[in-house]
Amino acid sequence: MLSPFLALVLPPLLLVPAMGLLSIIESDSPLEAEIRRKAFHVSIGLASLTFPMFLTRPWMVLVALSLAVAWMTVVRQVPTVRRHFGAVLHGADRASHGELYFAASIAALLLASNGESVLYIIPILILTVADAVAAIVGRAFPKSPLGGLATGKTTSGSVAFFVAALLVTWPTLFGLTDLSLFVSFAVAMSIASATCVAEAISSRGFDNLAIPTVALFILKLLVVGA
Repeated sequence: MLSPFLALVLPPLLLVPAMGLLSIIESDSPLEAEIRRKAFHVSIGLASLTFPMFLTRPWMVLVALSLAVAWMTVVRQVPTVRRHFGAVLHGADRASHGELYFAASIAALLLASNGESVLYIIPILILTVADAVAAIVGRAFPKSPLGGLATGKTTSGSVAFFVAALLVTWPTLFGLTDLSLFVSFAVAMSIASATCVAEAISSRGFDNLAIPTVALFILKLLVVGA
């Protein structure tokens, strides 16, 4: 059992070595920078699956979030710190507050899931895995650029997101709920489709908020609230 102090500081402390180690790795191309950035998101996202075990009260979630946001703000604003820890987030050629939205989403899911593991795990997996796959595939194979609200995204990236979201959602739903194989597949298809659209029309890191919000809404509507 973690002490309250360690429980509060552990999530933000995970950021420091991950950001430092990945910032050391030099990236000579936009694709390499994107892979490095998404490697950070995946590592923190997967680590966050353990947070419900020790961030058990709302005030603990909010304090841990505040510490994480404070650290990332320092990285963004202080040149010396940014040089040693910020390359993993700010090396890509884009203006984004995605890391702050990512932390906020984890905290919001901890509060909103209210002990229902399926409400926390599935949005985190989609945000962590599917979003990373879409970003890397979209950079590596920029086929059929999308227009309108999805300008800047590609068909290849969106297809990759949908497939990855479906693959992480369906078995998780089937394993964590009493839904049948067919019903869990239908719900997973709905979640994958809706979050794929949310990702496509989001920019400047806002997908880190939109994706888990959409996934949580559908899960509450079709699974927990059904």
